[in-house]
Formats: sequence, structure tokens, C-alpha cells
Amino acid sequence: MDLSEILKVRGEDVPFWVEKLLDKDKNVIGITGQDLYKEYSLRNYKTKTNVLEVINWNDPKAMFTKPTLCLLGPKGKSLDRLPNNLRICISDKYKFIAKKYLNLLETQGYTFEKFYVKGSVEESFSMGLSDIVIDIVYTGKSINQLGLEVYDKIFYSNFVIIGGRSR
Repeated sequence: MDLSEILKVRGEDVPFWVEKLLDKDKNVIGITGQDLYKEYSLRNYKTKTNVLEVINWNDPKAMFTKPTLCLLGPKGKSLDRLPNNLRICISDKYKFIAKKYLNLLETQGYTFEKFYVKGSVEESFSMGLSDIVIDIVYTGKSINQLGLEVYDKIFYSNFVIIGGRSR
């Protein structure tokens, strides 16, 4: 196997690069997080990329053994003990996964004032800007420090190897 080039890019950019290189008839694969690939495929539903292999992420230091996209809210409460109209801060990386999830909650009578940030999602809660948040949880250290707890696990993430067919 000849590895003529290795390109290092941010995990959320891997599917884009794979897709564009496939468009140029390159033989290409990429490795990224399953959460990031899922978001890309929801944003780009006509993508010609696909998952070639899932590699289990198993880290005993992680709260759920792997990165997990979660609905987080005030410690000691639960979603059904909060008002039905909520301010929610969402990591921009997970806009489409979050939208699908929140659509389900909206069928249960919840409404959301949504805003998206590139980072510091959990801090929006501690600063009083949001009632709940959707973000990735790894060790759980920051959510404990900021008075949050996991209300629901939305998406477990493993590693994925992606590729596809060139034109």
C-alpha cells in the first residue's frame, strides 16, 4: 500500500476533504469521529462518501467510554421539571443532529429559543444565557463544575473510516 500523501485536517473537515478529493478522482479515505461524519451527512444528504468501517472508541476515562452528544440541564432537575419554553445553546458542530433531536421534543410540547456557538457551550448555562445545552461530553468534568447533568444521551461516537467512489 502506497501512502503518497497524508493530509491532516480538523475532524469536522475530514468528510469535506474526502468528498472534494473524490471529485478529483483521487483514491482517498479519511478518519474522523462518527458524530462529525453524521453531522456532515445530514448537512450534505447527497454526499457520495460513506462509512467504510467503524472502530469502537473505548476509553474508560470517558463518562460513557466514548464521546457522547448529550442534552444537559441543571443538576438535580430533569427535563420534565423545566418550563416547556426553553433557551438552548447548541454547539454549531451539531446543528443538524440537534435539530432532529429537538424536533422529537417539540412533538411533546416543548418550544426552544435556539442559539449556536463554536465553543464554550456549557458556559452559556453557567452565565444564565441558556436553560439547557446540547454538547459533546467526554469525561464529564466540565459539566460537573458548571452545575449541569446529563438529561439524555443523543448520539454515541466512535471512530469512522470514510471513503467513497470517485465520479
